[in-house]
Amino acid sequence: MTRLFVSFYLFMAVSLVLISSTLELIWPGEDYRESADMVLAKALLPLALEDQNQLLEKLRQAGIDYELKDSAAINWSAAEKADLAAGQPVTLYTETARFIYMPASENRLIVLSLPFTEVSRPYLLIYLSAFLLLLGVMLAIWLWPLWRDLAYLTRKVNHLGQESENVAIALKKRSVIQPIANKLNMLSERVHGLLRDQRELTGAVAHEFRTPIARLKFALEMKPEPDSQVWRGIQADLDELEGLVQEMLDYTQYDAMTPELNIADIPLNTLCSEVVARLAPTTNKTLLVCGDELTVRGDGHFIERAVINLLNNAIRHAKSQVIVEVYQTDNAVNIAVNDDGSGVEPALASRIFDPFFRPDNSRVRYAGGAGLGLAIVQRIQIWHQGSASVTSSRSLGGACFILSYPL
Repeated sequence: MTRLFVSFYLFMAVSLVLISSTLELIWPGEDYRESADMVLAKALLPLALEDQNQLLEKLRQAGIDYELKDSAAINWSAAEKADLAAGQPVTLYTETARFIYMPASENRLIVLSLPFTEVSRPYLLIYLSAFLLLLGVMLAIWLWPLWRDLAYLTRKVNHLGQESENVAIALKKRSVIQPIANKLNMLSERVHGLLRDQRELTGAVAHEFRTPIARLKFALEMKPEPDSQVWRGIQADLDELEGLVQEMLDYTQYDAMTPELNIADIPLNTLCSEVVARLAPTTNKTLLVCGDELTVRGDGHFIERAVINLLNNAIRHAKSQVIVEVYQTDNAVNIAVNDDGSGVEPALASRIFDPFFRPDNSRVRYAGGAGLGLAIVQRIQIWHQGSASVTSSRSLGGACFILSYPL
């Protein structure tokens, strides 16, 4: 905004000066006529001092009113007296005329009476029209790059969200709307990301729901008795559907907006121990917590949610043991969730936190979930200006998911 204001201000200042100067050269103003009168007076001054009769005759022939006056009849200022003493003409003004006083002798002056030339109305109209026209041309020159960039921006924005690829708005760096173009490029990426996620979510919902719904239809055809194995299978399928719906709703909520975080000092070892105590009764696998009692600044609810998601993921894929480790490095406090499963291939580590992505190894679709748990973890870490990563567990040999929070 500052750049645009300075550019417009300087352009208008230079334009007004150029237009005024050009029009003054074409149509001289009052100052020009006055200087011309002074040139005439200085040209006639030698005759006033040498041959007054010849001067008076020339003035009569030219139709210039004149009269002779005593220099003492006028109350002169010191500067005017100095000019007259030096033999220079002096100009005085009234509301209707200009009077040029030329020294003719020591005490006598020849006074030339020159009426003001009234500016005619056609002259004013021509001058004003020319001024406004030139000003409009200068403004059009200044606005042309801005109008061109805005028209280009409008054409690009009309295709926002309609094309398969992002709308890339490329403007020159010196363009005043370059910051707007950058923000629109970010918006385009965001819109296409949302559309892509929506398509993936729709596909995931259809795919994930199809299997339990098919099992439910098959089980219902058998008309099972209450508390039978088939009946319990129906209940398990309904629980799975409910879990899928809740997971997708959670991801949609977290991805749509950043919530207001309740920041406090969070003791990580205590938090992890409480989570492990709640999850231990739900599995036959060994869950352990080790490390120092370290504290981070964050929202306890969301940090706990991230730890729960990682633990659920580790429990689902571990063979027999999961270890949660809390430790500190030079610039971060970390929570590492280790399992003794088959791990994650290094080539897939960069995509493991993408929504709906699940690697094609031991962590396959029948293990459960819609592939959104780790995406939710990544979103929570972004809110806390932290990071989430995965590597191989040195202690258990499986996967090691690490949550890092800046000191």
